[in-house]
Amino acid sequence: MIQNMNKVHKMTLTAILAAIIFLLAFTPLGYLVIGPIAATTIQMPVIIGAVLMGPTTGAALGFFFGLSAIVKVLTMPGADAFASMALAYSPLHYVIVCMGSRILMGWLTGVVAKGLQEIPALQGRRSVIGYGITGFLGSMLNTIFYLGLLWLLAAQVIATAYGVDVGGVGKIVITTAVTAGIPEAIVSCVVVTAVCKALSHVALRRVAI
Repeated sequence: MIQNMNKVHKMTLTAILAAIIFLLAFTPLGYLVIGPIAATTIQMPVIIGAVLMGPTTGAALGFFFGLSAIVKVLTMPGADAFASMALAYSPLHYVIVCMGSRILMGWLTGVVAKGLQEIPALQGRRSVIGYGITGFLGSMLNTIFYLGLLWLLAAQVIATAYGVDVGGVGKIVITTAVTAGIPEAIVSCVVVTAVCKALSHVALRRVAI
């Protein structure tokens, strides 16, 4: 599919997805409320780009995802009290958490998508299965990498925010990964599948013309 996209088309789609990342980051559209849980949607443009254009584009969009989080906490410190605490605790560690987790997620999602696209059983009409799997796994990777790096580099911030000692941070991280990460992954699975299927048809039609 990506082989059928010319360079200009890929650059245009990448720019559009980057713009969507910032739109989601700075509006309520970045969070979808499901009962008591707010599912993050900002990772979805990264996953879509990784699926359609590969690991390099996924990493680039992951960079913009991380950058949007840093810009937001600097310009709107009251919007996310926890992010503000993490930034105050260690600006360097916060940058590593935001940028490292998102870039790695974007790149690895592209690797997963590329691997799935090479499986004969997931090609053609069954490609939607690969999109769904990648959408789910990409979102879970985002949750795991972000929370994992927070736990590794800013455990004290989590402990302070939740009023527990550092030894109890692990339980909080794992609980959050399950209660928030899985709903986000399910939403991502559905949205990524629909969008990638639609965009793949557009790309193929463009080549045919």
